[in-house]
Amino acid sequence: MTPTKDQCPLNLENTSQNEKKSEIPKKKSKYSIYYIVNIIFFKNKIIKSKKKSTKSTTASPSETLRFVFTVTDFDKEQIIKATSLIKSSNYSEALSILEPISKQSPPDHDAAYWTGHCYEQLQNYEMAEKFYKISADYLLDDGLWEATYGKFLLEHSDLKNPNNKSAEERIQEGIKRLKSSADHKRYLDAMYILGKVFINGLFGVQQDYDKGVLYLKRAYNGGRKEKAWAAYEKKAKDLVANGQLKEIPLEHIWAKN
Repeated sequence: MTPTKDQCPLNLENTSQNEKKSEIPKKKSKYSIYYIVNIIFFKNKIIKSKKKSTKSTTASPSETLRFVFTVTDFDKEQIIKATSLIKSSNYSEALSILEPISKQSPPDHDAAYWTGHCYEQLQNYEMAEKFYKISADYLLDDGLWEATYGKFLLEHSDLKNPNNKSAEERIQEGIKRLKSSADHKRYLDAMYILGKVFINGLFGVQQDYDKGVLYLKRAYNGGRKEKAWAAYEKKAKDLVANGQLKEIPLEHIWAKN
């Protein structure tokens, strides 16, 4: 079953390596208008070709469309098989299935996302970044892929990269990606991550309490109530202890103000 935006695959909690490996990020189905557009384009191309030559040996549109759908169905089956292996922490075996699919032209963004996930779990961060970026650049992503890539850039800002970007530039790119996911795609987990990053000044990002509270409230009111309130309450307790905040507000009042 494919997840919805309300499911939460991303977090910033401290976890052990074993716990981190057991976390399986979840993704919605990617077989949408992108493939329909390609199929229509392919069909029109064949029809035009047939008009040019009555002796054309080109397969009929219906035969070609059946082939396209067969390949797509096969890819879906392979990705399902790979994600099953990922759940069992068989990342290397999953990669052997996913990489050929993710390297297709045009790229299969769902496979690229899972390929990046496998490489991250295997601690091959350079390859993880490469495939995460492919999935994040998908125009019809609902926010998860771009949020995952943005969070990855923050966590690995010092990673060597082919563009020789500095750690500061990578942090800026990570925040930019998370903002795109949160502000334009309305992805709740991106709002939560930004809130926690800004309110605490994590990953070398300049602390911005007001901006952090704003994002946490947006995440809270969107459905991430428990996580967003916990992040704020923890920070509020520190501020009260340091005399920077008079008292911790009631949860429902905080959420509405």
